[in-house]
Amino acid sequence: MRRPVVPALTLAMSIAAGGGLSTLLAAERQPKSPWDLKMFRFEFDNDNLIGSDDAFSAGWSFQVHSNLMDRWDPAFAGWIGKMPGLGDDGQGRRVVRWAYALSQVIVTPKDISIAAPQPNDVPWAGVLGVTGTWSSYDNKRLGALQVYLGCMGPCSLAEQVQTFIHEDLGFGESPQGWDNQLSNKALANVNYEYRHKLYVAEAAAYAPRRFGTDLALGGQAAGGNLTTRLSAHLEFRFGWGVPMGFTKIPDPPGVGMVLDPLYADPEQPLPELNRWRIYFNLVGRFSWIGYLAPAEGGPTESGYNHPKLDPYPGTEEMLLGLHFGKVPWGLHLTYYRYVGSLPKGVDSQPDWVNFSFEYRF
Repeated sequence: MRRPVVPALTLAMSIAAGGGLSTLLAAERQPKSPWDLKMFRFEFDNDNLIGSDDAFSAGWSFQVHSNLMDRWDPAFAGWIGKMPGLGDDGQGRRVVRWAYALSQVIVTPKDISIAAPQPNDVPWAGVLGVTGTWSSYDNKRLGALQVYLGCMGPCSLAEQVQTFIHEDLGFGESPQGWDNQLSNKALANVNYEYRHKLYVAEAAAYAPRRFGTDLALGGQAAGGNLTTRLSAHLEFRFGWGVPMGFTKIPDPPGVGMVLDPLYADPEQPLPELNRWRIYFNLVGRFSWIGYLAPAEGGPTESGYNHPKLDPYPGTEEMLLGLHFGKVPWGLHLTYYRYVGSLPKGVDSQPDWVNFSFEYRF
């Protein structure tokens, strides 16, 4: 009587296990809740796209952004949540997020084939750093705080990166002047940003395939030995499927903020995530700059002192952005156009283009 029971139990256990495995596999195939999606972003800055290779020669960053959270984690709530503009409002209303980034910036004079010092142009300089950013926002206001730690000089590995790209990959002329780069210097910065909508469209205007517009005013304060500055900007967004939130401004981390300022109401369903959105932004910005590490000049690896740039580059800017994507993909292209005066005697063109690729997971 016992022998038939064993195969029966084995068969029953196999069916149960198979059913459990099927259930597990089915669960894994279920799409992730939009509220649980984190984001990876790769940003690449370069002026070759506008026919030059000088001043702000190149930059890149790898970024990880948290999912949209309705409340701060207790580890952050006790200090981040108490900063002005960074509360979470409890249930509903504003969302909160964190973001971390690793970034590098490469600065070179106009003629990179010259091995001798070029005191009448921008210096040879590289900056490498990490950032942590915390933001709180809805469709009308945004507050963000960022901490930056990094270094300038040979420690940034800018020489090795540019040499590899230009010589090993064949994407440019061989750089000859890195012996004249600015010497090593530790960097630290704290940035705070606040934005507020001057015009907000009705909620239906932010749906995919709908043409919408909005207008916001923003300001940023930064203090540290990477940069000390105050800036104000006006941002205008327009297009089909403009998402709720604010304009993505892809400044180099530390100089600007690492943000993904797209908003979704935590008490409303997220509509039509699989629909393509294409929209644009125009940003006009004015900055007072008290300090900018690569522009300060100073000791170099070859022993001479590079003079300070005067006036600072980047005090007056216009940005034009194109944004295209649907969940989980996103592509952004932003053209930086300087409209202010160039430093005296400098021929290098500081304009550049930013390309950003995003993937939500």
